[in-house]
Amino acid sequence: MKKKINSQLILGLGISFALIACNQNDKKEEQAKATDTTVNATTETVQPVAQENAMDAVKVAPGLYKLVSDTLGIRILEINYKPGDSSAMHSHPDNVLYVIQGGTGEFTGKDGTKNASELKTGMMAVRSAEAHSVKNTGKTTLKAILVEVSRPNETISQDAAMGATKIAPDLYKSKNDTLGIRVLEATYKPGQSSAMHSHPDLVLYVINGGTAEFTGKDGTKNVSELKSGMMAVRPAEAHSVKNTGKTTIKVLLVEVNRPMK
Repeated sequence: MKKKINSQLILGLGISFALIACNQNDKKEEQAKATDTTVNATTETVQPVAQENAMDAVKVAPGLYKLVSDTLGIRILEINYKPGDSSAMHSHPDNVLYVIQGGTGEFTGKDGTKNASELKTGMMAVRSAEAHSVKNTGKTTLKAILVEVSRPNETISQDAAMGATKIAPDLYKSKNDTLGIRVLEATYKPGQSSAMHSHPDLVLYVINGGTAEFTGKDGTKNVSELKSGMMAVRPAEAHSVKNTGKTTIKVLLVEVNRPMK
């Protein structure tokens, strides 16, 4: 009788332990899945897949392409080619090029086709994804910024009535609008201000600096010193702006009207 009870007790304990082990394994698997999801989400946000390519310009030619910012599926690269400098074959996703200091460059495509271009100071272009090598064939140092967009080529619906060019057409000029990317040039003379307007995620590049006061939708005011050459990726926002300084502020805005991955 005791043997029978002992056998049942051992069997019961064995089943209990097995159930506990299964529950623990299930919890571990759930935790692992949650961890995997978190890691993947972080990777997609901070390091877009397109930027991990072995053909990435920053990896192929780190002396010529400097990474300034990488967030929200948008990268800012600073480009600097001295006379005679050249890069090996590399690639870019859809992008916007803004020439800070012009010169002459030779672009060679994957098929070997060569194209000589005169890159003038202040020139701006929205370009689709491409692969090429580049050589500075001129006598001046070529300097530019490149905004790379690693987001699906789908347009997000925006409130056009709140767009900067709609609210303040005298201050914001559209320079290019294609591939779900819009480039604006904003010019605020001392004392000029705009009514409340909105922007999607964007890149800000300060061409000519000064002091500006930004007022948010909640009325919060923020005074910022915009220094010439400053660049940053900014999330979508709505605000009004006033030039509170003594110099004319001129900025380039690259609005990314595309969804995140």
